[in-house]
This record gives sequence, structure tokens and C-alpha cells, in this order.
Amino acid sequence: MDLSKIAQPELFKDQAYREIKKAIISYSIEPGAMLSERSLSDSLGISRTPLKLALQQLEVEGWVLSVPRKGIFVKDITETDVREVFELRRANEVLVVELLIPLLNEETLHQIELNYKELTDEKHDAFKVVQLDSEFHLYLAELSRNRRLHQLIKNLTDHFQWFGMAALKSGKSLEEIIQEHGSIIEALRLRDVAQAKKAVLLHLDNTYQSISKNLQN
Repeated sequence: MDLSKIAQPELFKDQAYREIKKAIISYSIEPGAMLSERSLSDSLGISRTPLKLALQQLEVEGWVLSVPRKGIFVKDITETDVREVFELRRANEVLVVELLIPLLNEETLHQIELNYKELTDEKHDAFKVVQLDSEFHLYLAELSRNRRLHQLIKNLTDHFQWFGMAALKSGKSLEEIIQEHGSIIEALRLRDVAQAKKAVLLHLDNTYQSISKNLQN
């Protein structure tokens, strides 16, 4: 069997990529922060080679920006970034509601409500709430049985979480997120498409407004 050996730096690169991106999304490293390769290398316990590869991948994906003779910085969240992502969310999550409501049964409704219970149980952990919020919307997309729609929403999940943390930093409360999810679930249980769309859009628009308000300050 002719197989190539796995290069260890590649494995370290992937781990470094995931850890740095998680720190950015969770606001452990805030937008605009300068990244020190030495500090990151020490914190992650890896050499500079896989770290540089991880930073290159993060730059390609738009998470960080390398500025000649200055350094590497976490990208700032711009109004355009937020607007584009939320335009996609509004259009696609309304479609999710239209597709999934005719397919709902007691088992799937029970699973949705379990997700909601976990959300309420974790209401004191901002990052966990943001993660569960994303999982909730992804699960609804999965229930739509449209694989491409589910994948499209999944591809944007990291940005959903990053912007969700930005919304909380801007003043949106965890209780608001929980209440908005409760309204969505109530509409789903009633199989009321119009009410479910309204609840989803209110949830998205409130989050968008929280982030935009902060960006304008």
C-alpha cells in the first residue's frame, strides 16, 4: 500500500487554526487586536512553522489581516460584513421555516424543545448560549430536508457566532435571545408559518440592530 506519511506540522496547523479562530469568535481575542506569533506559539505549545500556516489559512478566510511592517491583526467587523451575512440569514431562514413546518412531528418538536431547555440552562455562559443558538438554527435547517440549504447555513455558522458575541457586547441580553427562541418554538408548535417567520425575523433583526448600533458608535 503506497501512502504518504502524515506531516506533524499539518496536524499542529489544524489545531492552531481551530484554537485561534475559536478565540476570535468568542472574543477572547477581540477585533483589531494584534497577534504576536511568539505569544501564540508559547500559548499553543507549538513551533512557528505550523502557526504561520494556521495564520495564513485564517487570513485567506478573512479572519485576520497581515499588514506589512506592522504585524498580523484580527479583522474588525464591518457594517458590510454584518449586512451581507444577515441578508443571507433572513432569506434562508424564512425558507427553512416554510419547508420544515409541514414536516414537523412530536419527536422533532421534542428535540427542538430540548435544545431550548439546554439554552435556558446555560443562560449565564454567553459563548455557550451563542453556540446553542447556532445549533438551534442549524437543526431547523436540517429538518427542512434541503441539504443545500442546510449546508449554506452551516457554512456561515462561524460568522453567526462571531456576530452573536458582538451583539452581546453591544448590549443584547442573553434573556432576549432565550425569549426570542421561545417565540419561535411556540409558532412551530402551532404549525403557524406566518407567525414562525415573524418570530425568526424579529430574532434576526434585533440581533442585527444590536451589532449595527455598536458599529456606528
